[in-house]
Amino acid sequence: MELGISTTTGRANLNLPKPLALFALAAGIITLLCYATEFYCVYKLHLNRIPYNHVTFEPINNFADIGLFITRYQHFHHRDFFSPSYGYAFQYPAPVGLLYLPFERQHAPVKVFLETLIAIYGGLTAWFCFALQKRGIRFVDAAVFAGTCLIFSYPFFFEANRANMEIFVWLLACLGVFAFLRDRPWLAAVLIGLAGACKGYPYIYLGLFFAQKKYLQMAASVIVGIAVNLMSTAVLAGNFAIGKQGITSGLNQFRQDYVLRMRVDETGMDHSIFGFIKRFWVHIPPPPQLAHTLNMYLAVAALAAGLIYLFRVMRLPAINQVIFLTAAAITLPPTSFDYTLLHVYTPWVLVVFLVVGCVREGRPLPAGFWAVWICFILLLTPQNELIYHGQRVAGQFKCLVLLVLAYLSLRYPFNPLHERALGEDTQHA
Repeated sequence: MELGISTTTGRANLNLPKPLALFALAAGIITLLCYATEFYCVYKLHLNRIPYNHVTFEPINNFADIGLFITRYQHFHHRDFFSPSYGYAFQYPAPVGLLYLPFERQHAPVKVFLETLIAIYGGLTAWFCFALQKRGIRFVDAAVFAGTCLIFSYPFFFEANRANMEIFVWLLACLGVFAFLRDRPWLAAVLIGLAGACKGYPYIYLGLFFAQKKYLQMAASVIVGIAVNLMSTAVLAGNFAIGKQGITSGLNQFRQDYVLRMRVDETGMDHSIFGFIKRFWVHIPPPPQLAHTLNMYLAVAALAAGLIYLFRVMRLPAINQVIFLTAAAITLPPTSFDYTLLHVYTPWVLVVFLVVGCVREGRPLPAGFWAVWICFILLLTPQNELIYHGQRVAGQFKCLVLLVLAYLSLRYPFNPLHERALGEDTQHA
């Protein structure tokens, strides 16, 4: 299977396809409309407070995620790494701690992180421009489209604003999916195993392996994740037992603080299904009672998603599988803040290549395409000025859009002709 990564040769002479031009235009308009609404709220309605005056949080909280652990990382690989006396608890799986390490040990960690992020964004934009050009789009059109998508990308902006490690989790998972589609299952297994070790939910992409009966690679991916977790747990505090206790304590605190409580500002940028439930629960119960609801939710969500996968998803074309699995990965966890929207770019890139391939070969776009395309537009642009009774509901809006996208992936399978439009040397298993 080689899907979505292969290229065509020959001179680039295609204008930017209409759907891509409309995407860029809509992204710009929606982004500017969001900031115009913010301006109106502050200077006309005099609502100079969250959630009206900033797209995310107060500027004083910019780059907060990387700034929380500066003192703690002065004790890296020491038993005091998890000491409560060093401020904010470390509330991530152990491998994420190693992702933070190259930045936290710097004299100016935020500066180094932002420089790294700029380099990543620049590299991704250049690759995307090159990929479009190789598929026949004129260089100028490809460069303008790639640059516009970067400038008006809400997930990229939110990732930079939070200075979170999600960028690396997404890159690992995305490269894993692309490797699988290029018929490199062992490389894909390692990459998805690394991503899954960091956050857990990227393991859902192992559904691609299951559909192709690549069970050995699935097992290898899980083994990689377990091995990385064990190693990381031992490294953080220099002792496995202390590391395990510290990670468990931090994750439990995250569960208590973010999952089992209503945090108005954060919940407004939480597009998980459970976050949707919390937002519109009139009298949300205290954490012990809500924990029972959470357990029931997780059981029902896992069962429903598993049945849908077994009886529908695994029989769909690969693009549909990637769309569905991505939507599931970022809605089913009990929290899913807006930096996880980076993962939407994985199926989005495949659909962009499909559009270019269809135009190049003179094929019609698949049924349901425009509905899928509108979902991508809404997911990759800001709606943070959607406010109800003084509280953001942008996360809940995006949750509904993700569910619609999942439904569309089930309802409108792309046929082999459309998949072949992704590249002239596409092969199907």
